[in-house]
Amino acid sequence: MVIDQRDAPEPAEDATPTRAPARARGRWRWRLALAVAVALYYALWAVTAFDKVNPTDLDVFFLPAARIALTGHPLQVYSLRVGLIYPNANGPLSLVPLTLASWIAEARGWLNDVMLRRALVFVISAIFPLLVGWEAVRALERFGPPLRGAFRALVYLPITLTPLLWLDALYYGHIEQNIVVWLALASTRLLVTRRYFGGGALLGLALLARSDAILIVLALALTLLVWRRWRGVTLTVLGAIGVMALGLAPFLLADAHDLTFSLFTFRSALPVGGGDLWSISAAPIVVAIAQQFDAAVTLGIAALLILITHVARSDLDINSPDIYGLLTLASFCFSMLIKTMWPYYFLESALFATVWILALAPRRAGGRAVTAREWLVWGVHWLAPLAISGCGILAEVGLEANNYSGWHAPWTQLNIAALLVTLAIILVTLAGGRWARSRAAQREAAPRGILPESAPDIAIEG
Repeated sequence: MVIDQRDAPEPAEDATPTRAPARARGRWRWRLALAVAVALYYALWAVTAFDKVNPTDLDVFFLPAARIALTGHPLQVYSLRVGLIYPNANGPLSLVPLTLASWIAEARGWLNDVMLRRALVFVISAIFPLLVGWEAVRALERFGPPLRGAFRALVYLPITLTPLLWLDALYYGHIEQNIVVWLALASTRLLVTRRYFGGGALLGLALLARSDAILIVLALALTLLVWRRWRGVTLTVLGAIGVMALGLAPFLLADAHDLTFSLFTFRSALPVGGGDLWSISAAPIVVAIAQQFDAAVTLGIAALLILITHVARSDLDINSPDIYGLLTLASFCFSMLIKTMWPYYFLESALFATVWILALAPRRAGGRAVTAREWLVWGVHWLAPLAISGCGILAEVGLEANNYSGWHAPWTQLNIAALLVTLAIILVTLAGGRWARSRAAQREAAPRGILPESAPDIAIEG
């Protein structure tokens, strides 16, 4: 028997209307809000580029090197000299966004306008702090449930709006440090999933952006060694060295002398500028060591501090949120021990520290809500990124007070004190933070009025 569809009874109306349209509208509103927020962030960078500042490294070194690339000689960018000895001392990867910006500026007729070309560089480079924020979100989600809506957006704020970003870019003309931090965070994420060669390749790219990324490689490689992951550390180091060698090979073949001088040998001719721990003593032997061996000493002390941290924290592995604290410690050694310290050096360690503390945010465990005591302990942890940012701002104030003529009393002594206090905060947070978080969780879990019996420590990560 054939039933005519026209005679079929109409379906009864659902008593509860579907929520799909409302959810769809909510998603589109969120996407629109996100697009507006990103547009405003780009606009903020563009507007701040019109601040009147003295010529920076962007104007003196990096854009002139990009101009050489625009003339059809991209492998000759290290032939640049400013004065008698000062070359372009950054790796070739850092010149990629600058060359792109210069090419667009030349096409628009802006290349000789300091502020317009700077605005273009800032707009193109603004993606990198956002990428650091994106990696921070992924780091948080590794140690807890996925972030939703406004909570996900809040993670970006302490990263993308830190004053050190503008100190770095506007007053010193550097954009490559954000690239290094982003690549280091992405590399750590790959190493956690045992994609060692890929993680090493990203570290090689970081080295091609800025040479102090060697401290990040050191921290991650030593962590793999401590946990006896021989295959992992071998593949990671091979990936880093291989990518770095491939990136430098064309420049080495085209202009070996200038490349070697710019990236490796010219530093020994630079004077000891002060502002860091080398300023503790003016003894000739100290000055001589700083003059020739500051990089080796920095690597040695960083390795020692990393190993001491592993002794104090035998649980610290590549998949722990405190791995970002180890990256903070390693990168802070550069600011603390390089023979001439500049305020923008602190950006990398400040960003790593921010990701570190965000990754340590308290999480619910076994249905138990996070307590006020745990939030308080987490709040104290924020002393680490705040202290690092404070070091950068203090250094900038000290240099400006002397018209950037060098380091003089009392700013040298204040810088040294700030560096030592900040180092102590980082080490204490690394060594004792997990214990403090566990104690806060234990104390709240114990019934009131009853002394808890002896029991093994509760391990609460994050």
